Amino acid sequence: MGEFAEMLEREFSGLKTKEIYSTKLGDRSIEIIEVENKGSKFLVMFQDEPKKHELHRWSLIITSANNTRTIQGMDKLDTLKMRIKENVRAIIEGM
Repeated sequence: MGEFAEMLEREFSGLKTKEIYSTKLGDRSIEIIEVENKGSKFLVMFQDEPKKHELHRWSLIITSANNTRTIQGMDKLDTLKMRIKENVRAIIEGM
């Protein structure tokens, strides 16, 4: 299981993740995950590529039956994790 899927399970109790696809293209890691929460499912695609000065260029697409969120940015790892948690939490609350 990829690092992103493991982070989701660690941060959100009750989530079940199923890795659909995971690969590394050069320095860029890509994960596509199916997430289940209380009987509802959504898909998550995450891309991350380390850059200079501890920055990571990343994108996150979260798709559920009712909503889709696409966010991207260039942040340090701790800020990146915080932004991901906020957006995943918003999708879960909207289910």
